[in-house]
Amino acid sequence: MTDSTIPGTVSAHGRMVELVIGARIALALRFVAEHRLADLIANGLTSPDVLAAKTGFPSTALRRVLRGLAGVGVFVESASGEFSNTDMSAYLCEGASPSLREMALVLNDDAVLKAWLRLPAAIESGAPIFTATTGVPFFQYIAADQQRSELMSRYMMGIYGAEGGKIAAGYPFDRFRSLLDLGGGQGHVLLEILRRHPALTGALFELPRTAEIARHFLSAQGRGDCEVFGGDFFKSVPPGFDAYFAKSVLHDWDDEKCVQILRNCRDAMPVDARVLLAEIVVEPGKPVGHPHRLVDLEMMVCFGGKERTAGEFAHLLGSAGLRMEKVTPVDNSFFAVIEACRV
Repeated sequence: MTDSTIPGTVSAHGRMVELVIGARIALALRFVAEHRLADLIANGLTSPDVLAAKTGFPSTALRRVLRGLAGVGVFVESASGEFSNTDMSAYLCEGASPSLREMALVLNDDAVLKAWLRLPAAIESGAPIFTATTGVPFFQYIAADQQRSELMSRYMMGIYGAEGGKIAAGYPFDRFRSLLDLGGGQGHVLLEILRRHPALTGALFELPRTAEIARHFLSAQGRGDCEVFGGDFFKSVPPGFDAYFAKSVLHDWDDEKCVQILRNCRDAMPVDARVLLAEIVVEPGKPVGHPHRLVDLEMMVCFGGKERTAGEFAHLLGSAGLRMEKVTPVDNSFFAVIEACRV
């Protein structure tokens, strides 16, 4: 594997050109992800002819795709015309930790791209244009297909990488006896929390299709003892837990839906329980080492959600009958844990 540093300094003009053609780069990466080209060349220098024999695509066209991506540091082309992975393209490999292959597929899904083509309408209306474009909300679109559900679960693991472990280590979850992870995907963050705090009893709550994926994942990780509930947190959540934990959940939804989720947590939680929200807390002008401002645009176009300030989180919690007690930044992470109790 070769280092992906591009020789020379890219001018402001050159960088702007890269941004303007960024959609083409993203679609080329989608092609690489769909056909596992990074996996096929993972073992060293590989010629387009070899890739053509394995994929069925013309070698001349494959060369042009790989050469284009080499121009932005994704691959390296040798003097003999063969290609090798870089530290960037390695993240598109199946076994990468974390893998960004699923991110390239989910964010460049045809339905998502159609919604983004209507960005002005999303800006004008303030409503998620994905629903108007496809006829169904984003998560309903994902849940309708098992393959999309699995991709989405792995995508969430890939985009946040090691953040689950940082959150598990950066907050005293061992204050509680039991914790319910709301909307926790296949359970990778819950698993990190339980590994770090073995006395804690953990459970997970997800949409039915994803809940089934979570059962298999947790069982394969030796945590078949974790109860997994399938349901809809807009209707109700399981009662009786000491902590109701949700990572990167509220940023998916508008204020009204967030209050509905939080109110259901309040209705289910014992008097002395806590709601714990692991979210990016926006501070104007402060970089966080994560493309959260662009993620915020994804929320606007596809979900109707947004990234929020501490004051905005406090307002949501108050509207649901909860009081924000404190915000705990997680060390070496762009996340913070927002803690709330019943009023």
